[in-house]
Parts: sequence; structure tokens; C-alpha cells
Amino acid sequence: MKPRILYFDIRGRAEPLRLLLEDVGVEFTDHQVTLEQWPEIRDSTPFGRMPVYSEGELEIPESFAIMHYLGRKHGLLGADEAARVRCDVTIEAWRDYSNRVANTFGALSTSQSAREAFVETEQPALLADLEAFYLANPSGAPFWAGDSPTIADYAAFHLIEGVAGRFPELFTRLVGLQKFYEQFSQRPRIRAYLASSRRPTALFYGPNGKIYPHEPPKVD
Repeated sequence: MKPRILYFDIRGRAEPLRLLLEDVGVEFTDHQVTLEQWPEIRDSTPFGRMPVYSEGELEIPESFAIMHYLGRKHGLLGADEAARVRCDVTIEAWRDYSNRVANTFGALSTSQSAREAFVETEQPALLADLEAFYLANPSGAPFWAGDSPTIADYAAFHLIEGVAGRFPELFTRLVGLQKFYEQFSQRPRIRAYLASSRRPTALFYGPNGKIYPHEPPKVD
């Protein structure tokens, strides 16, 4: 039986999982549900949340628990302790950034002035710090942790793609993040997935419905 991801019909927290499975060549069932369908199945999921990853009798909730399980299974947690630490730091740093984006654009209570301040000041500073950390990878390889891919790369790629699509002018100033995005997007299975109809088109749900990339990054 194929592994299954249960999640909304958006990229969201499940997208790094999809990218990872695609890249390692694992066929899986991507069970996508709408917001309207969610109340009917909420009580059947652990903690009443998604994504949920199923593999035979194994059922794993929580996106980062799933990522670490897949990282252990497919050798994507770092080749040595230094790489493993960088992998964990990268994951946490991008999660902090993702939470700030979600709190800013996903809540009705956030004022327009707060959104503008995030876009103009806070977001560029957060991304500059992340870029500096990426460029400080001691191995010099085009990955976030060590000289081979880790789960951190899939999480970073997903969130950088959102920046590239929604904030293209800012993205053009982040040369290091551009370099990572362009190189990682050319991995054969990643490239095929980006061009496929299997992929959800919406980034996430906002207070008024789905939020899409304004200008999706071009993959040659």
C-alpha cells in the first residue's frame, strides 16, 4: 500500500513532505480535502489537525514529526553531527518565519498597517538573516546543512518559493536564496513535480479564501 498524506487542497504544511517524497522517488497518495469537507473528518484525525502521514499501520500527525520520520528513513537528517545541528536550526528558523507570515496574512485581526510594516521592515530582515545562515554552510555546498540534501532543504524551498511568487522585488535582492532556489528546483524529480498537475496551486488559506502566488517562479 502506498503511503498517504492527508491534508487540505493547498500547499501549506504538507508541501515540504510532498517535495521530499517526490525527490526520493516514493509514490504516495495525496488525499486533499477542502475546508468544507474538513469538519466531517476532523474528529478522525489525531489532535484534530492535519497533515497526517500514513504508512501501513503507522500513522503520524504533526508536520515536523513526519519530516523527521522521513528524514530518518531516507537518510536526510545530515551526514554528521554538525550537519544535523544545522538541519535542525534551519527547520526551526524557517518555522519561525512561516509562523510570522501566517499570523500576519492569515488572521482577520491583523491590521493593514501591521501587514505593511511586516512587508517593508520585518520580513526583509528575517529573510536576510536566513540568507546569511544559508551562505555560512561550512561545506560550501548548495544545501542548508552539510554537503547533501536534508529535510531542511524541502522546508526552505517551499517557503522561499512563496517569497519568490508573492514578493518578487524582495526576492531579486536575496541573491543567496535565489541561488538555492534555482539549483534545488533543477533536481530532476523536483522539476517534474513543479510542472505537474498533481501539485496544489494555492499556497495557503487566508481569512478570505485561498492565497495564491501572484507571480509563480519560473522554472526553465
